[in-house]
Amino acid sequence: MKNRTPLKKYDITQCALYKCRTKKRLEKLLRLEPGGLKAVDDIIVYHKFEINKKHSDEKRAITAPDKKLKDIQKRILHLLQPVIRPEWLISGEKRKCYIDNGKAHLNGKYVLTVDIKKFYDNCTRESVYQFLVLKLKTSPDVAEILTNIITYNGGIPTGCPTSQIMAFYAYSDMFSEIADAAKQCGCKFTLYVDDMTFSSKEQFSPDRLRQMIDCILRKYGHKPKYSKVKYYGFSDYKPITGTIVTPEQTLAVPNGLQKTIYTAFQEVKPLVGTEVHSDEDVKRILSLKGQIQAARNIEKGKFPEIRRLTDQIGVPVMDNRRKRKALIEQRTTTE
Repeated sequence: MKNRTPLKKYDITQCALYKCRTKKRLEKLLRLEPGGLKAVDDIIVYHKFEINKKHSDEKRAITAPDKKLKDIQKRILHLLQPVIRPEWLISGEKRKCYIDNGKAHLNGKYVLTVDIKKFYDNCTRESVYQFLVLKLKTSPDVAEILTNIITYNGGIPTGCPTSQIMAFYAYSDMFSEIADAAKQCGCKFTLYVDDMTFSSKEQFSPDRLRQMIDCILRKYGHKPKYSKVKYYGFSDYKPITGTIVTPEQTLAVPNGLQKTIYTAFQEVKPLVGTEVHSDEDVKRILSLKGQIQAARNIEKGKFPEIRRLTDQIGVPVMDNRRKRKALIEQRTTTE
């Protein structure tokens, strides 16, 4: 296996957007034509739709940008991506995913998980603007333009390339305070979007830590989703962002994903040995294959027989547009 090239990382003061103070400079950084910023307001277009929540009948509302706007947001993400961020941040980081969040707590015998209630909905436009002015040191007019590009209806939309990284930056001080609180309680801390996980090899006071987190969140206009604040002891199976940390300190596939795979396979089992042609069947097969791969990423070699039989169902080669459409459902069950 080839060694990966180390990612180039640098301080925020080395970011190309740092101290960007003119529209001309911003246009160059965003690779827009001269005067292109004048037309930005015209391309701020979003589409709203719903996707299935993972292993649930509930729906998740998505607000996604139109292609022209998305391309600009991708450019902003590209400029911010190499900036050094805390090791405890998992989401939005290259070569990290939800599985790494579970792996980070394999040695934790005692775990507390806390979700932030309606995090994106409550990430304010003002917090984004303040980050751009105070941390990136942009001029107010440049910060205003970038804020218009990044936010929508006064907040951070869920379906943008910049959403995860900007939600962190807008509240980086809040999360740093929470990281300090975790350290005071002798816990390891990781953050995956709005899912906070705290673990320790030794017993700690979950009530004390919960109270500290609650106070910090409220200070910044947020609060926990109390129904998802959970404490797990040594002998418990610990659900952490789509994975399970077992009492034996190994990573396992959640029961919900296993059940989804078994159910989906039973539905397509009659198709084994045939080739499917309808868009609906193609989507079902691709979704199932994606779910199987997600499970195998967590537990190597999981579902060998189901995978073998599913591979015997022929799926026609699709163009990229159709493939992306078919994979939307797949991603909702693996992220």
